[in-house]
Parts: sequence; C-alpha cells; structure tokens
Amino acid sequence: MKRRRTDRPGVRASRILTLLATLTGALLLPAHTALAAGTSYYVNCSAATNGSGTQSSPWNSVSSVNSTTFGAGDSILFAAGTTCTGQLTPGGSGASGSPVTMGAYGTGAKPVINANGATGPVIHLLNQQYWEIGGLELTNAAASPAYRSGVLAENSSGGILHHIRVHDMNIHHISGYSGGWYATNAGVGVQTDHTTPVSTWDDVVVENNTFDHVDRIAVAVTPDGDGQGTGQTTGTVIRGNTMTYDGADDILVVKNDGALIDGNKAGYGGAKNTCPPSGQYCNGASAGIWMSGSNDTVVQNNEVYCHVNGADGTGFDVDWGNHNTTFQYNYSHQNLGGFMLVMPPFTIANEPTSTVPSDGTVIRYNISENDGTNAGCPAAGTPTHGTGVFHFVGNIPNKSGSSVAVPLIYNNSVYVNQSGLNTPILYSRRGGSVTGTLSFRNNAVFNYGTGGYFTTSSGSVYSNNLFYGTHPSSEPADAAKVVTDPEFRNPGNTNTSSSFTGAGAYQVHPSSPVVRAGTVISGNGGKDAFGNTVSATAAPNIGAYNGTGGNLVSNAGFETGAMSPWTNSGAAPSVTPAGARTGGYALTTQAGGSGANQNLTGLTPNTTYLLTGWAKVANAGETLAIGVKNYGGTETFTNVATTSYSQAAVLFTTGGSNTSALIYCWKNTGGTGTGNCDDLAVEALSSATNTVTNAGFETGALTPWAQSAGTASSVVASNARSGTYSLQTGVSASGAIQTVSGLSSGGTYLLAGWAKTATAGEEVAVGVKSFGGTETYLRTSTTSYAQQPIFFTTGATTTSAAVYCYKNAGSSAGYCDDYTLLKLS
Repeated sequence: MKRRRTDRPGVRASRILTLLATLTGALLLPAHTALAAGTSYYVNCSAATNGSGTQSSPWNSVSSVNSTTFGAGDSILFAAGTTCTGQLTPGGSGASGSPVTMGAYGTGAKPVINANGATGPVIHLLNQQYWEIGGLELTNAAASPAYRSGVLAENSSGGILHHIRVHDMNIHHISGYSGGWYATNAGVGVQTDHTTPVSTWDDVVVENNTFDHVDRIAVAVTPDGDGQGTGQTTGTVIRGNTMTYDGADDILVVKNDGALIDGNKAGYGGAKNTCPPSGQYCNGASAGIWMSGSNDTVVQNNEVYCHVNGADGTGFDVDWGNHNTTFQYNYSHQNLGGFMLVMPPFTIANEPTSTVPSDGTVIRYNISENDGTNAGCPAAGTPTHGTGVFHFVGNIPNKSGSSVAVPLIYNNSVYVNQSGLNTPILYSRRGGSVTGTLSFRNNAVFNYGTGGYFTTSSGSVYSNNLFYGTHPSSEPADAAKVVTDPEFRNPGNTNTSSSFTGAGAYQVHPSSPVVRAGTVISGNGGKDAFGNTVSATAAPNIGAYNGTGGNLVSNAGFETGAMSPWTNSGAAPSVTPAGARTGGYALTTQAGGSGANQNLTGLTPNTTYLLTGWAKVANAGETLAIGVKNYGGTETFTNVATTSYSQAAVLFTTGGSNTSALIYCWKNTGGTGTGNCDDLAVEALSSATNTVTNAGFETGALTPWAQSAGTASSVVASNARSGTYSLQTGVSASGAIQTVSGLSSGGTYLLAGWAKTATAGEEVAVGVKSFGGTETYLRTSTTSYAQQPIFFTTGATTTSAAVYCYKNAGSSAGYCDDYTLLKLS
C-alpha cells in the first residue's frame, strides 16, 4: 500500500538545480545557438580541447550541450567508449515527425554520462517535447541518497507536451530516496507537475532499456505527487525493459489513460525504503508493476520475480481509483507478498479518485509460481502485512453501477510447492472473511502448501477451477471443479534441462484433466498466455494454457462435431452432444461391435508412447476398450466397465521401422447399451523405465514390497492379470506398499496399477502417498481387473513415493497386479 504524501521537494529542487546549471554554463561559456534544422552535434569528453561540435571538432563537456538550444531534427551524439561527467540540461524541442535525438556515434561501449553524485537527474528536460534519447549509459551513485534520477522529462507548461522516447539505455546505480516520490527517483521519470491550467503528456515510450540498482524505481510516468489538479497522460508505452535490484518498485503509471506495459522483466526489487527528511513524502511500501488513478491500462507479457519488500512485495498491483485494468500473460514468481495486490478505496488528501473502488479489473492467463516466498532468490524479505497469491489489502473493491463491478479472475495457473509454505490463494489483511464479491473461474490451482481462501459476500462466482493438492476447509464450493493433477510440463522449473522452462513450464501434457474442462467466458481476449486461440464459443482449458499439449490425436475430444479423421469400425458410432466428458461432444458407440479408429502417422520408430482416454458404458459391467494396434507390437488395450467416465492408460513402443499406429475406441460385442469415449491423447515419452521393482510380483515373493497394515497380504500363483503371480490381500485392513526412490523432485509421474475384488461391491485401492503432496488413490469394486491410472507430482524436495495396493474392508480377498510408475517427459 503506497499512498501517503506531504510535499514534493524533489521537484522544486530539480528546477532550482536546472536553473543554477544553466546560469553557470552561461557565465563560463559562450552561448551556442542551433544551426539549421537537422544538424548533428558531436561530443567527445576525452577530447583535449573543446571544439565547435562537429565530428572533426567535437565538444568535450556537457556544458556545451547545456548551453545550446536544439530544434527539429537535430541530434546530439556522444562518442562511444567515452565518459562525460556532469548533468545534461539541453534546451529546445523537436517537432512532430522530426524529434531531437540524443545518442552515440562510433564503435565500442555505450557513452557514459556520470552525474558523479549530484542531486537531480542525469538528463533533464523541462517543458520540452519531441525528444528521443537512446544508446547511452547513465549513472549517478552517491554515498547518501537524495532526489536523483536518470532521465527526467518534466511538464509544468500548463498544456499537453508530446513524444518522449527513451530507448536502449543502460541506467544504473542511481542513488535516490527509495521511499521518496517516484518520478524524481526513477531511472526514467516522465512527470506532470500540478499546474493551472492542467499539464499532461501524450506519446511516452520507454523501451528496451536496462536498469540496475535504481532507487526508487526504474520507470515512473506520474504526476509530481498525489492530489487533484493533473489530467491523464495518454499514449504511454513501457515495453521490453529489463530491471534488477530497483530499490523499491519497478514500473508505475499514475493518472494515465490507455497505458501499455508489455514484455518487461524485473527482479530482486524492493529491498530498500529510505525516506527523505521528515515532513517530506515518504512511503516504503512497493510492488513490481502497478498503477493508480488510471484508465484502460494493459499489463501483459511481463515477468516479475523475487520482490522482497515486506509491506506489499507483490509482483503486480491494481491500486486506487483505476478503471478497466487488464493483467494478462504475465509470469510472477517468488515474490514475497504474492502475485497480485488489490487495493480497496481509501482517502488521500485532495485526491477524490482514491475513494472510488477500482472497477473493470481483469486478471487472466497469468502464471504464479511459488509466490509468497523469496525461497531460491539471492535476497529475502520479512513480510509485515502477510502474503497471498491474490493479496487483497482490505475488502473486495466493487463499484456500484459498473458494467464489470467485481474483479474477474480467470484462467490463471497457480503453483505453490515449497516445503512448509503457507501462502493463501485468496488472502486479505482484514482476515478470513471479507465483504464484496469476485468471479473466480477456470483457474488451475496447484497447492501443496497449507494456505487457504477467504470467504466473500454471497454472489461471488467460483466455477470450473482445478484445485489440486491440499484441500483446506476454506476451499470455495465449485460444482464443476477438477481435483486431479494438472500435469504441468515442468512445474516449479525444477528440471533445468527441460525444453519447458519459465512460463513455458506451465503448459500441460495432452492427458491433462484441464483440457477443454473450462467454461466459456465472454470477452476472453482471444488468446492464452502462449498465443493459442481461445474460442468465444467452445470450452477452453482450465489455466493459462489453452493448447492441446502436443497431442498427436486429431479431433481428440470430437469437438468438431464430426468424426473425421476418425473412421468407423464395425457398427457405425456417432459424434453426439450428449455424454461429453468435457466440451460439447463425445463419441457414442452402438451397443456392441461398434467403435472408431484413427491412424496416427509420423511416429518415431523404437519410441514409447502413452495413450490415454476416457470412457464409460451405459450398462455397468459391459466393457468399452481404448487401445492401439498396427504399431509393430502386440495389440494392447484397456477395458472400462464403469457408468461414469474413467481414464485408461496404454503404453506402446513402436517397432524398429514403424512410424504409425492405429488407436481406437471399441464397444465390445454382447452388450445392450451404448458406450462413450472422449478426450483421447497420445504423447511420446523420453523414457519408459518402470521404477517399481517386482511390479508384477513375478518373483513369487513380496520383496521389496512390504506389508502396509496389520493383516498380511501375500503373493499367490493365481488370479494373475498377466504372468503367473499376483498380490492377494486379506479381507480387510490389508495390503502391500513399496517405497520407490530416485524420483525427480517436482516431477510429474503416472502410476498405473490393476486391481479386482473376489466379491463384487467390495473395494480395492491402488494409490500413492509420501511424495510431497496429498495421498491419492483410485478404487475398483469389480471382479475382473480394472486399471487405476493416477497422475501425481512430487514435492519440491521429495525424490521418492510410496505406491500401494490396499483393501480396507469386506469379507473376501482383493488382488493387485502389473504396477507401472514412470515419469512424464
């Protein structure tokens, strides 16, 4: 929360310093007047004597620049590889389409302008417009902080000034007040002063710069303080910048209309909170990228990480008095306060918009990874106001009469997998119950921590979210929720050799339960965090990724509403809108001898593939098979006999010269009811090594399995699904367990085991626990073997898992056989 003001001394100081510098230059040097429009002026501060400003006779100090008035098309060029000492206060303005430019000439390192600890900006433009500054290195380090900035463009003209562009700069070690006002302590500050009539800017571009150790903030486009009296700046674009170790914030816009903050990367900020002397503006709270008093701001494609500020400390923040703010496609990780700060309305003296709740806030297609902690960062902070992925300072801001009165939070992917981390997903500093409503839909929440959710006023919407891992009692009710592993590609970015890193780690495998499991949201922006199309009518995925996961199956969910490229097998099936597991369509077979095939081409010989699919039958006990053949090996399939959708998993390895395979859904003969198949997927596996030892009990002994309960289980030479032997449990409280070591931490695994009961209706479970997440199991109650596939992700520091077969109760034995545990690539 960053919002108190008392005075604006930095602004006044900068004006006085500018005046003094100008007067000093006028006394010491003859005035230089601008030549014809389009003149280039050259500066080489290593030159022995001061020349006329031509390339053959360059100026050798900043004083010559400061005493010159420049015009349309002029350029000021500093020699590469040189250093100038002092502050630049050039005069004059360019014109539309013909700006004044400041940059470099020659080859070598960027020219350095070193203000050598002086108070104020390194480059100062006062009431000037149509300037482009690029290709320079700026620094202004000092032992003690003061109001210092890199580039400060200031408007006190009482009108609109146009076109300031700062690009391709290296701005570092600016020793400002990290708790002081923003633009006067910025790497690049574009500031509107309080004037009557009102002063504003139009067309401000800050792009492709590198900032390091700037106090307070890398980029600020703001008034000179809170309070009424300034209009809104238009046309602000802040993009492609890299920021590290900013003392407080990274990017801020205040009183802007239509600002775009795009493609910036900011890390390790917020470590300082040094304030100016007493009585001046002081605020030690900070966040990465935020805005206040602004309309129609778009914040997208940014990465903010390792923000250490203890008061706010979030990657992003929608602050006071904003209208229609959209956060999309951003990647936030390891930020102490969380991913997103949301401010309620409150009172700032002389700032009426601060009392207006921010409305129209949309938070979509973002990725939050282990926010709420600085674990893994080079520095860490101590939170003073708590932490939360979605971090509300107070009650939820709702604006009466707004078309989008409540925050819309949808299609975000959240990953919390740090040992002992208690980051809440929905958190408020007011406590576990807040007033106001929000919309929380299609979000994929992977939570191995202990944090939960606040409760809201009636009217909040929670729909089609995935909640996996810990399920606290405060988890929102969601009738359409998914509770199985989302199967992220490289969750937590633990596999540094993976081709899926950064935000890409949160793409999913094609077998993921998030595929097509979301609900349609109007005005969804049309694409996901990775550029995939998001339909306005068809069901999207849950989470920030809306692709297929590289699924080799075409029309995998039959969402075209037609069969192609599937072909009929036996009695013709149909694609129908009834019976779908996800989306709007599924394959419906006839009662018996009916199914569909799809020939997959372009496969790689001697490669293991995983086929998964979902199936159900109308009549319990009848079977529907998902399988594969014509791949260079023996036909293999899994039967499903349940009346609700069950997942099947089939592994197959192509032959030495085989590049195709025929996959199918097939309702076996002899039935009287239909069957349904949906959401089939095939992906290649980099390794098919089964990490379970004695997986089929074919040694005839239990070892290395161990008894899992007081009633003994045994290996018997009967009831085997394959081979000779199987595991036989006791009638109740009986089973076997094996701890499998050597797994990858943060890795996604498939456990598949087969189980059956001697007496129909009794249950046998195949499960996994002690892997760093919540114990997971599936149960069967059939007297013929049924497969139980379970996807799970190991904890951040966990490299083992315990897999088991267990019969809880009943009067007769249960059986398990043919366990497989393998890592998804």
